Amino acid sequence: MFSFSVPAAILLSLQLVSALPTLDRRAGFDVQHHRNADGSLSTVFPLPIPVTTTKWAMKESLNRRNEGSDSVTTLMKRSSLSKRGQAASPCSLLDLDDVQQLPGYAQLEQHARDTWGEGDWTITINPAGYKDKPATMCVADPVIVIQTGDPVCNQTRVDIQPDKHDHIKVDEGYTNRGNWNITNVTEAAHAIFFSGNFQMPNITNMTTLDSIQTMGMFINAPLNSFVTTASNVTIKDTQVTPVPDKRCIGTINEQTCIIPARGRIQLVATGYIWFTYKTKRAPLATPNSGKHKRYTVRIEDVLKNATDRSAWIDFNGYMNTTMRTDYFDECRWNFKL
Repeated sequence: MFSFSVPAAILLSLQLVSALPTLDRRAGFDVQHHRNADGSLSTVFPLPIPVTTTKWAMKESLNRRNEGSDSVTTLMKRSSLSKRGQAASPCSLLDLDDVQQLPGYAQLEQHARDTWGEGDWTITINPAGYKDKPATMCVADPVIVIQTGDPVCNQTRVDIQPDKHDHIKVDEGYTNRGNWNITNVTEAAHAIFFSGNFQMPNITNMTTLDSIQTMGMFINAPLNSFVTTASNVTIKDTQVTPVPDKRCIGTINEQTCIIPARGRIQLVATGYIWFTYKTKRAPLATPNSGKHKRYTVRIEDVLKNATDRSAWIDFNGYMNTTMRTDYFDECRWNFKL
């Protein structure tokens, strides 16, 4: 009679293999199901994988913002980008490189030729001493987020335990947490830390959620991700009445969903740019009027169509939503075996 035992190393390998996560692509991205030690499955929705942009250039103005960087082609890592701004802002001051990246920039130059004539000039943006005539690029309000696929949802009733004084804090309402990758950036206002107002899609049948909005902060650069969180949750303090021989609790209906979505952030330029000629001249329309070297143009007066003075940042990802409704408390028999 022969007997043998399976080596411990083989048993350990089998356990490790059984613990590996499986993938579910129903929502259009990898949803991991992890098998726990007791044999049950738990679901993990990972953060989106950053998308690598194949083409981007940093101009000299970007180096000036970066306080003296010598290389105009250095790829900035996320860690350094995160340190560029102390706080996000809906607007950024323009510089010449930013203006030259606008779709309608040629129209601005043509306006100068038609108004003051040909000749050598220099263009100045936000010159010292003219703070009342700034030039900025701002996030258009709001940023519309669009659902791009069917939601994957789960619904269940959740018990809420009372505290020792039989009080229950009931949180009801809707929460939408978005996880986003920036997939396309602009050369204008590059690597600037922006904030914007994001309008989330309503995936429910409640009209009160048609205009739910939230603030989001992002960097206009590749390899960057950001999150948004919108919520209208309210918390109510409810007291349950104890019943002899029964355990009284609260219960609420909870629906969780994951939904793929995308959006486009519009940056719009407004304000003044200055044309400084080498020689003094009068406007062509009034040749006998006073002659000057410097003239100013308001961008939106020439580029009346906002598209001609805009740049766009694209992003995509998914939303995790939670809806908690239909609360009631109940008392259940407290059986003791």
